[in-house]
Amino acid sequence: MPSQHRWTDAQGRQTVQTIVKKLIPQWSNGLYSYQEDVILRVLDGQDVLCCLNTGGGKSAMFSVPLIVLREMTRNPHLYPRLRTRARPVGIVITPTKGLAANIVHELQKLDLPAFAYCHETITQSRKKGENLVKIIADCKTYSLICVDPEHLRDDSWRLITASDTFRANVIFGCVDEAHLINEWGAEFRPLFKHIGAFFRGRLPSTVAILALSATIQPGVETNSICRSLGFSGNNFYHLRLSNERHNLQFIIQPLDHGFSGDEFPELLEYLNQNRKTVVHCRRIEDLQRLFMYAFDSLPPGLDRLRRIKTYHSLHSFDVNTETLRLLDEDPMCQAVFATVAFTNGLNIRSIVDSLAYKFPKTLNLKLQEGGRAGRDPETRARAVTFIQPSVLSDAEKQISGRVDAPKISRKTGKPVRTKKTTPIEHSAALVLSESKCYIATINRIYQNPPLETSTLDCISAKRLLPCSLCAKRKKINIEYAPSPLPTDMTLPPFIAPATPQSAPLTPEEKKLKLTRKERDPVMLALEKFAEDVRRTEQYHPDNHHRPKSSYFPSSMREHLAGKLLALDSLFALRALLTSWNFASTYAGSLYDLVVELQATIRSDREAARVEKNAKQRATRLSKKALQDSEMSEVDDNVEESEHSDVDDDRRSSPIPPPAKRTKTGSGGVLKEVTNRTKLSSGRKESSRGKKSSKTKSQANVAKEKQTLATIAAGFGPAYRTTSDRRRARGG
Repeated sequence: MPSQHRWTDAQGRQTVQTIVKKLIPQWSNGLYSYQEDVILRVLDGQDVLCCLNTGGGKSAMFSVPLIVLREMTRNPHLYPRLRTRARPVGIVITPTKGLAANIVHELQKLDLPAFAYCHETITQSRKKGENLVKIIADCKTYSLICVDPEHLRDDSWRLITASDTFRANVIFGCVDEAHLINEWGAEFRPLFKHIGAFFRGRLPSTVAILALSATIQPGVETNSICRSLGFSGNNFYHLRLSNERHNLQFIIQPLDHGFSGDEFPELLEYLNQNRKTVVHCRRIEDLQRLFMYAFDSLPPGLDRLRRIKTYHSLHSFDVNTETLRLLDEDPMCQAVFATVAFTNGLNIRSIVDSLAYKFPKTLNLKLQEGGRAGRDPETRARAVTFIQPSVLSDAEKQISGRVDAPKISRKTGKPVRTKKTTPIEHSAALVLSESKCYIATINRIYQNPPLETSTLDCISAKRLLPCSLCAKRKKINIEYAPSPLPTDMTLPPFIAPATPQSAPLTPEEKKLKLTRKERDPVMLALEKFAEDVRRTEQYHPDNHHRPKSSYFPSSMREHLAGKLLALDSLFALRALLTSWNFASTYAGSLYDLVVELQATIRSDREAARVEKNAKQRATRLSKKALQDSEMSEVDDNVEESEHSDVDDDRRSSPIPPPAKRTKTGSGGVLKEVTNRTKLSSGRKESSRGKKSSKTKSQANVAKEKQTLATIAAGFGPAYRTTSDRRRARGG
């Protein structure tokens, strides 16, 4: 019999409220009004774009419609005639298999059967001999299917969506974390851009399309997502509420050290507060360094493997799922170090601190990271970002449009080439350059209502947990309670490990160490090799979801570059690559590259040595020629002083010539000349190694002439030559 009422009518709303109160008693306050508005429209087959804060109950918008329709199918006589299905089923597109598993786990608590369609579960079904396509298409076993965009292109989903049973019972197609359509769909995972085409082309036109996210910025970003999903005009319902988290403190903490080392003392300050924590890392290599620092800071024993965990895409599906369970249920499991796989959508209510090293590429990802903490609205949570001061400076320059003058080389006088910095996303730069209130800036970017109060600073808006800027300005210190522990359990503190004192390098070790100039081309060559490995292996079935950085990790490349000149055999290289998954295939070609790089470095070093020696020889010869020139010039000056012109009448002077003076005599021309010679020699000795000026030497010579002439005038006639002097003596 055709339905007589719409779900958005009063009877439909009352029916939903009744069923939720009956089947989900743990939700003592029932549904929020905005949740009801979305759920009713989904049941009526209307498209919806929903934007609200993390932890705001978005999962209820795709789970409650299924719970309601399943109840009405079991007890149709208890409810009015509304649009329903015999075997209701829905599709949720999830970005990660971890989120899919988390949704399945949460829905089990609501007695709603769900299935995470991923590589591991497909393999398990095949091993059991199950026909997974038939099971899903019959809509009997599972009411909700979580699947990633890449699997939608499989032939299995063409068969599922072509099934008459499935098409008759499917209610909605949902995109969870819809902001990733733009962020990941551009390059990282382009099939996110084709989700809308799949829904429009493979599902009936009466099926609702639902897009959920906490971080869709209004304007260009929203319009792009709407175009991708086919939302236009007034044919969809757009719900936008504030994504501000009132129980979450937003903190940006500048680091007083670099991030490339292996020591992170500020991390221990937070971990020692014994709060459930997730530490977000940009790369697996960063995760490894941070985890090992925390690991070494704990007392030896197996308990430290229980206290801290890792979560990333290289772990198996079961390992990551178990990590989430332990984090939620085991009081001793305190912290998890995670990559972007943990960023979007995961609901672990025990987490109260979100720590992140480096600001992510976009503001959306930053809010998603912070949104993993404080899912329980009754707790006080923190979202802390450790950042280098140079990044804050770059953001300020970008927003102000200021361009620094180029640095000038002292040697060449020309501008020094500097590395081109990647522009920061504009929204992220606005937050990083903010000097008054982070939360007000974020609310302004997302247009969080009501703007009259949301764009005020934390003090004026009377926020429970002011951001780090407002707290610092008003000198507010907030106390945070540790996560609950059993009365008989205590956690040992994290103590920074002692820094080992490295011994000075021997001459042989110095020869085997690469200079920075040598290391750069080596790293470029290894990066190119890693890219070649990825291009070759990415199409293997086992590598469909392997991260790009894991084909030849950068940590392994760094280690290899440090040992490059010490590798003298393929066996020695294999010893360095024991943990590399592709060592058996590519070790030989990698060794060929190593030998080539070694030959290039040694050849360059020999050429540099020969050039250096030639320069030193040329410098010595030029210095010697300069010294010889100066000596010759001094001798010429002395001789010229002795033979200077005098008046002719001085020969007839009745005064006899003075007696011959020696070096030790007092006064006299000869003594003066000798002293001048010594002075010149001393000047030459003191100025050794410096280039003499010809102009300066000529000025000194002129001054010497004048001085000698003055002295000679006081002694009577001056004699032009030695012969003149002898004739004057009567000899």
